[in-house]
Amino acid sequence: MKDKIILLIILLFCEFVANAQLTDSIRIATLEQQNKSLQDKILKSEQRIQELATLVASNYEKVNLLGEAIEQKVGGLREQMDSIDESYGLRMTNTETVVQATDTRQHKSVIWGIVTASVLCLLLVATYFILRKRIAKKGDDIELLRARADDLNQQMVERMDKELAELQKIASATSVPTTGGNGADPDHSLVKALADRITFMEMTLYRMDPSVKGHKQLTKSIKNMKDNLLANGYELVDMLGKDYVEGMKLSASFVSDDNIEEGKQIITGIVKPQINYKGKMIQAAQITVSQNI
Repeated sequence: MKDKIILLIILLFCEFVANAQLTDSIRIATLEQQNKSLQDKILKSEQRIQELATLVASNYEKVNLLGEAIEQKVGGLREQMDSIDESYGLRMTNTETVVQATDTRQHKSVIWGIVTASVLCLLLVATYFILRKRIAKKGDDIELLRARADDLNQQMVERMDKELAELQKIASATSVPTTGGNGADPDHSLVKALADRITFMEMTLYRMDPSVKGHKQLTKSIKNMKDNLLANGYELVDMLGKDYVEGMKLSASFVSDDNIEEGKQIITGIVKPQINYKGKMIQAAQITVSQNI
């Protein structure tokens, strides 16, 4: 009987220890405490059994009664260990459920990540083709606008060429004003009108692409007309594209332009040119100055 009890206690203890090693860190601490408590109880039971063994010869009935009590205690201990096993099994089941749920979420996250990446790739490809199509269309629009601009520039050059030919006829048919007998200054109104018109055409050519057909020829015709006026004593002072200098005798309006060099002031527009007659200014210039200050 004693050996069976001891063997049973040892087997239960071994089973308890084997099962306790498989629990998680939190359950292990709890089981260790319970195991220690059980070990203490078992140790006390063994001590008690040893004490009873010495009394078997003298009091057999008491030994039987104590043996039954011990068996009851061992049964109670076994029930406690079974309860612990059930609790451990439930804990392991919950842990496995959590792990499976975590794996499922991770799997779903991977799937959604792949789906999202695929959708983004499709959107990028679609956007690329849409933008490519729009860029191609805009390229065609730009080429069309360039063609229209070239055509418009060509029409402007042709009109200015005709107008310049008319101005040359007017200038050649009109005698250069001379000083009257009473010493009064000549009338410069016709020359001023011609100079204003020449300056307007010169400004138009300045802002036009030099590659336009007829641009070079028209520029040369304007220069010839200015030379003819100079031969008759009238000088149209060249200012377009030159630096503005403080103190110049003219009327200037200023505009900001970040495209020119910093600190520069350049004459980019002429409303009326400066006209000198025989070295004397008869008309002050009205200009536009672009600056980056």
